[in-house]
Amino acid sequence: MAVDTSRVLRIGVVWRSQVVAERVLDRRVDVSVGSRPDSTVSVSAKDYPGFPANVTLAVVDHGAYHVVLPADPAHKLVLRGGPPGNDGVDKSQVKTVGGQRIYPIEPFTGGSVSLGDLIVMFQFVRGDAIPTVTREETVLRIGLVHEDRLLSDEIFHGDKPVVIGVGPTKTISLPDVDYKGTDASFVFDKSANKFHAKIPKDSVFRLAVEGQPVVDNKDAQQKGLVKLEGEFVTFDVPLRARGRCTMGPYTVLFQVVKQSITVPTFARKSLASKLAAPFLSDSVWTLSLLGSIVLIGSIVGQALMFYNTQGRFLDKSTAEEELAHTTFEVVIEEKEEPKDEKPVVDIMSKEAKEETKKEIEKEKKPEKKAPAEKPQSTGQTVDPETLKRNAREAVVKNTVAGALVGANGAATKLFADDGGEGDGTVTAKFGGGGGDEANGGPGGGGLKLEGGGGGGGTIEKVKGKGGGFGERKADLAKVDAPVKKEPVAAVKLGGLDGDDGGDGSGKDNIAKKVAGRAAAVKACYEAALRDNPDVSGKVKVSFTVGTAGTITDVTVSGAEGGFRDCIESKFRSIRGLPILAAPKQFNQSFVFTKS
Repeated sequence: MAVDTSRVLRIGVVWRSQVVAERVLDRRVDVSVGSRPDSTVSVSAKDYPGFPANVTLAVVDHGAYHVVLPADPAHKLVLRGGPPGNDGVDKSQVKTVGGQRIYPIEPFTGGSVSLGDLIVMFQFVRGDAIPTVTREETVLRIGLVHEDRLLSDEIFHGDKPVVIGVGPTKTISLPDVDYKGTDASFVFDKSANKFHAKIPKDSVFRLAVEGQPVVDNKDAQQKGLVKLEGEFVTFDVPLRARGRCTMGPYTVLFQVVKQSITVPTFARKSLASKLAAPFLSDSVWTLSLLGSIVLIGSIVGQALMFYNTQGRFLDKSTAEEELAHTTFEVVIEEKEEPKDEKPVVDIMSKEAKEETKKEIEKEKKPEKKAPAEKPQSTGQTVDPETLKRNAREAVVKNTVAGALVGANGAATKLFADDGGEGDGTVTAKFGGGGGDEANGGPGGGGLKLEGGGGGGGTIEKVKGKGGGFGERKADLAKVDAPVKKEPVAAVKLGGLDGDDGGDGSGKDNIAKKVAGRAAAVKACYEAALRDNPDVSGKVKVSFTVGTAGTITDVTVSGAEGGFRDCIESKFRSIRGLPILAAPKQFNQSFVFTKS
């Protein structure tokens, strides 16, 4: 009989008119239904009380399914979908295997077996083309009986020991009211594929090993199948062996069987096929992902195009502006540098301190000036015309009458000659006629010229009521008086402190640049003196030279307010410093004094 292996068997279990289980068997195995865990289709006895422990429904003979004919005439077998005119059981095809009468059901599409309250329906359906694999595992089946009543029937794997005794921590717990003895245990030996049992010595047991007769306590001891270990008896329970032992009023049934588990298997896929599987399984997701990739690619492409067309020109323009700015700053610095540079000295040295002290003491002492000598008479005579001209120039230069000089001005009339009549003009006052040589000078309130005569006399001896050259002499003495001087600022530089990380040439260049800014720093000090004449002392400037030849950080200690901000701004404006491999910090000190 040809067997279609692409068909699988579908089982449905009905208990008291209620569907309790449904299973699809994708491999050909013997089919049993019951409440025992080793049944092919297992039903929970707690949920369905009274359900049969195990009923064999079908067996596999020569690779084909055969249904087990019910032994009870009240039970019924129904087959459907067979060859024309052959929907019933053909007695000629019935055969006996293992004491059971079986009948082939491969030619049919389905059927049912009625066993009282239990009805099992089966149907052949087209199975999926998914390969499966059957895994077998050696397990221990234990049943607990009390007064001819089965209390439990469980399957235990060999991953941990099975202990039977009193207490909630035991695998199978016995009531302490009925049992007071020691525990029994079963431990799986994976290398030998068997269980090692240990039961109480006073227990009555029987053991049946496949291919050997059943033995009890006495026979097992005579044949050496058991060993005495103190209060226990130990023996091995290999595969397909079964037995029983007593523990007080309880009887423990044990059996080692093979449990089969069928799971689907999948062919190994390459890495490329695994990566392509998500794209091939969902076309909508694949299209959306491709759209996102195209959108991102277009954005990146536009950014690259902008950089190639506009970005480079912007970078070039920015670089040119920075270069021009740097060049301008360098030119300004060079102009501010003094022509006669003094060598940089260490203001902390002993010689520098003594020199500074001497300069301060010297500036504190007032400088004595020689008294102004009084003008002495030269004994020369002055011509009247010359005298008038000198007087006119003095009036024009030092009085408001100078604004009135002109052809018709008051000054012209003032110095006009009256023809010797003496009408009150300046000429008449200085007059040459009518003078009394004996008395020595003009009369009537005129100016007296020493030496007598109307036209004689010296400039130094000129006197008069209204003030003359004698008063002008006092004014000149006031002009020659010493003017109070403002404090003079002095700045001394200390040595540059810091390491440029090289041969020292970078540090020397930095020191020169800083020394070149001394004039600008001095200007800051002068501005500070105008606000506070008491400002003086030592100021320390800590600054960092970056990798672009500029100062990136400045800290000023020893100065406050606008003085500190001014020094900081002067340092930040320094350009053209050496290019260092890494940012370095330097310290520059200044000593500010005033005199």
